[in-house]
Amino acid sequence: MIESEFKDNVLVSCDEASLWNEYFDLIIRSVSATKNFEEIDYSLKINVHLIDNDQIKKLNSQFLNKNYETDVLSFNFYEGWKNGKYIKEASFFPGEDSIDEIGEIYLSVPKIIDQAKENGVSFSKELSTMAIHGALHLLGYNHEGILEEKIMFSKTDEILKKVFLK
Repeated sequence: MIESEFKDNVLVSCDEASLWNEYFDLIIRSVSATKNFEEIDYSLKINVHLIDNDQIKKLNSQFLNKNYETDVLSFNFYEGWKNGKYIKEASFFPGEDSIDEIGEIYLSVPKIIDQAKENGVSFSKELSTMAIHGALHLLGYNHEGILEEKIMFSKTDEILKKVFLK
């Protein structure tokens, strides 16, 4: 069975047996704060899936040809986003027909638990960081170059402040 929660046009889901539903509110707040910070239309939907290391490794291998676990993967439904701006001339990815849904984020909870320990931060902060990071990727941000990385990480820090003020 899948357990899910839908709020602020963010759908978060996980396998019922995982007991990760306790993180739904933090994920929704993090993704919603990202949409607000970037002034993204409230009606646009983002789906977030909390999964394990095996599942994320399979997705990483299948779609990115990288055979290892990662913390977050983001998949756009529409290639019309660049640096937080919506580009109407862009096209849909195969199988997609609506720009109402921006895309999907996959978060590996066990990987994020390990990273939080490695980074010396709370699990909540690391989970929120990865949700924001994934949402920024959906909005067309990247961190392949030094300048892009500075912009993306700076935005992440600003959004994190808003999430944890509430």
